Amino acid sequence: MISEPELVGGPAFPDAGPPPVFAQEPGRPRTPRARRPWPWALGGAVVASAVWAGGLYAYGHARDAGPDLGGYRTDRDPCTAAKLEGLTSAIGPRETGERAMHQQPYKVEQPALFSWSCSVYLKGKKAPYEVTIDYRLHRVTDPRPEFEALRSDPGGLGGGDWIDGLGELAYAGGPLGDTSLEVLDGQAEISLDVRADEIDEHGIPREVPKLDPAAMRTYLVEDMRQLMAALKK
Repeated sequence: MISEPELVGGPAFPDAGPPPVFAQEPGRPRTPRARRPWPWALGGAVVASAVWAGGLYAYGHARDAGPDLGGYRTDRDPCTAAKLEGLTSAIGPRETGERAMHQQPYKVEQPALFSWSCSVYLKGKKAPYEVTIDYRLHRVTDPRPEFEALRSDPGGLGGGDWIDGLGELAYAGGPLGDTSLEVLDGQAEISLDVRADEIDEHGIPREVPKLDPAAMRTYLVEDMRQLMAALKK
């Protein structure tokens, strides 16, 4: 406890005698004086406020940074990244002629969504086949509720067979056709769809052999795994 300071070098004060006693009304307790807060208590409050403010800043910064994209990139051409080794072994090699050279991808670059759609043509024995690749990366919202809602749509857009062990959710068949595969992997949606080119270069319909959906599913899953990994490199 710190004592009262003493004056040094001044005149001595006379003895003031005992302190005065003030009268108090009977039955009324004396009201205690409010105690001044200790310095360490004030310091703790300041530290707690700083930690709370820092937590709010960190939360706001994390929220503004957007969801984790899981390593998926937007500078990869999916049609170049896709090796399609399974499909080419079953159908035929890639076309490298005029049709392949003039196939222009469709891209959407927005703050909330990145989308890239393109096609690869394979040389089948009786007709060429088109492999359409759609790659969508959601930068703001969670695509899972919409992905699940479309699968359970009673209007006929749903369906397909669930594929285990591929991404977060994966379905073969369904809206895109029997020889298609759609995958949801975090913020990314990727689809592969195989269709025969039933119109020749003269605009005349031609007969093409039907693909076996069960066999195609094996190749689609194999090629999808490779493509997903390639889009993250």
